[in-house]
Amino acid sequence: MQKKLYFESHYYIFEYNQANFMNSRLLISILALMLAAGKICGQDRFIVSKITADINLDGVPDEDVWKGIKPFEFIMQTPVYLGEMTEKTDVRMFFTDDYVFVGSKLFYNDIDNLSAVGKQRDFQSISCDWLGLFLDTYHDRENSMVFFTNPNGVRWDATVKNDFADEEQDMNLSWNTFWDVECRYDDMCWYSEFKIPISSLRFQEVNDTVKMGLTIMRFIPKKNETYLYPDIKPDQLNAAMKPSLSASIIFPGMSSDKPVYITPYLLAGYSMTNELNEDETAYQCVRDYKLEPGLDIKYGITNNLTLDLTVNTDFAQVEADDQQINLTRYSLFFPEKRVFFQEKSDIFDFSTVKGNNLFYSRRIGLYEGNVVRIYGGARLTGKVGNWDMGFIDMQTASMDDLPSENYGVLRLKRRIINENSYLGTMITSRLGTDGRYNLAYGLDAFIRLFGNDYFTTRWAQTFENENKTENSIVDHSRIMVRWERRTHKRLAYDLLFVRSGMDYNPGIGFEMIDSYRAFRPTIKYGWLPENDNSVLRRHGLSQTVLFLNSTADGDLMTIRSISGWEFETRKGLSGTISAIWSREEVRDTIDFTQAQVPPGSYKFLACSLMLVTPAGRKVQSIVTAEAGQFYDGIKLSLILMPQINLSSSFNLSGTYRFDHVNFNDRDQSFSNHIIGIKPLMMLSTKFSVSSFIQYNTAIDAFIINGRLRYNPREGNDFYIVYNEGLNTNLYRETPSLPASESRTIMLKYTYTFSL
Repeated sequence: MQKKLYFESHYYIFEYNQANFMNSRLLISILALMLAAGKICGQDRFIVSKITADINLDGVPDEDVWKGIKPFEFIMQTPVYLGEMTEKTDVRMFFTDDYVFVGSKLFYNDIDNLSAVGKQRDFQSISCDWLGLFLDTYHDRENSMVFFTNPNGVRWDATVKNDFADEEQDMNLSWNTFWDVECRYDDMCWYSEFKIPISSLRFQEVNDTVKMGLTIMRFIPKKNETYLYPDIKPDQLNAAMKPSLSASIIFPGMSSDKPVYITPYLLAGYSMTNELNEDETAYQCVRDYKLEPGLDIKYGITNNLTLDLTVNTDFAQVEADDQQINLTRYSLFFPEKRVFFQEKSDIFDFSTVKGNNLFYSRRIGLYEGNVVRIYGGARLTGKVGNWDMGFIDMQTASMDDLPSENYGVLRLKRRIINENSYLGTMITSRLGTDGRYNLAYGLDAFIRLFGNDYFTTRWAQTFENENKTENSIVDHSRIMVRWERRTHKRLAYDLLFVRSGMDYNPGIGFEMIDSYRAFRPTIKYGWLPENDNSVLRRHGLSQTVLFLNSTADGDLMTIRSISGWEFETRKGLSGTISAIWSREEVRDTIDFTQAQVPPGSYKFLACSLMLVTPAGRKVQSIVTAEAGQFYDGIKLSLILMPQINLSSSFNLSGTYRFDHVNFNDRDQSFSNHIIGIKPLMMLSTKFSVSSFIQYNTAIDAFIINGRLRYNPREGNDFYIVYNEGLNTNLYRETPSLPASESRTIMLKYTYTFSL
């Protein structure tokens, strides 16, 4: 997957994570190619049969039991809503005491239209045929579990939160659970069999019956066709991912045995770091050898309440962060990649626009770019009566000037008014053994008012012993108020107000900028052409204006106007063209390392273009370009994100970012290149070798990450991980830099068994 590169925001307050957006667009294309949504038309509840049967999971649903199961009725969603489906699609479902089974026969008039690319666990590409399920297991119309596979039998799973309102943040790609799938294909059909343990699902049982929401999707990239169950009208963005629009299905007599999963691990490895000596006259090599165990335990206390315990938590297998260059006034945001914090992360969301959040899990176990040992902790998530709840408590070790700390988070949400509305609260604590503390609480409400109109408000307040000012409560608080209409068709709007006080400081949260007041209205108007001969499937105009002021004195900081046109063709090409006018009031010098912007008032105009090439091709790419004035100079930025599927077993993706900034009147200019290459070899669905090689001219360094993974079954993994940082300009500092900044080689083995 491609990750994070930043550029100036087009649609949101402050910074917009361009590559993360690209990832979301990529995945949305995989799942629905930017499906529109509305309300379900005439869908009856589907009763899933409970059967006593012995299924041979060989990928072909040819046992007699399948013949008596009613198939789901699909419709074409893209490129023509309710158009004639060109390929026959047969998907059926039943369950036993222990498993939910889904079998499919996906036919092709011409088998050349089948694309079987990728074999790695959680492999993602819009070049591949996919079949997937969205299961709203609580039937809360807000969250769902996602299970997808391709003709090679890849297991790809994720979770959706917040009714998929935000295509960047509301899908958790790192979530994994226990399930199996087998697939086969021949010269006329692709077959699949899903086997999902009921113990992997979390649900509410009422009168010996379980109700869930279900959406099923088939994607054929070479024909740019998406088939969907149920029938969903094309009005709103991201329909297929919205739990609120899924069909209701009933499982009579379903229950779970609530097993305990125990996962011990053993880590062994070697690390080397070149550090300055005490006299700072030369670098010396510091070596460290590691051999240590750890343990994770997962216990389903009830069908809908899960306890996770971890001891000596380790994340050696986590991929390195993407290199970034910051050409903004705001802090860079790095998303969480560690699976322990990713799982059920939706319940801990208390976002006040994009990365700004009362809880940011990367505060735990990471300090100034260094890893801090986590002794262990606990997480409790699920439902208690009418309440959604999440609780985390983690203890870290001390490091340098950082004391040992305890991190605590409690989140509660209760459904009100309708199935898409809730009231909630969050409490966080960060307690150091040296007596330092930071406490915070928050209250929020999310209400579906009518139709596609939603209202959100959040209030948070912080307290800490290092900031005991006599300022008002408002100065220690942050408030957000938002009213939006979410639709792709006709008029849409998004009215946002945010205020962050001078003394607001969430100890385990994230703020892109401190002490500000912002108002950001957005107006959109979209069209969904009904003419089958139209080149465009959808398009729309938008206008956003951002007003940003300092909370301390009310002075203006930023005004930004973004006028844009967004489109998607019936053949799958999509993109955005925007004009951006900015006014920036700079009080303190902005340092871009190789150039500076002095205090003053600046007005500048730029334009941007983003294109996403159609699916179904061996070579695909996302291209973003931005050019124009930049403060009192000019800026040109270009991002290329190609992906090449050389075969079903080999995938090559990359990132290239070029930024050129020139302040001619001040005789300052610089150019920066960030290059990322990510080869992936998938020998089978169980064995893969990948690497991620990055070069950043801003730091004159290569960052190399390599991983070998053997995954014979879920919960049983063997990793070999290699990381190294190489300096390319050894003489840019005195004393001269070592060729290798650091090197790590780790072996990790985990094995899961159940009780």
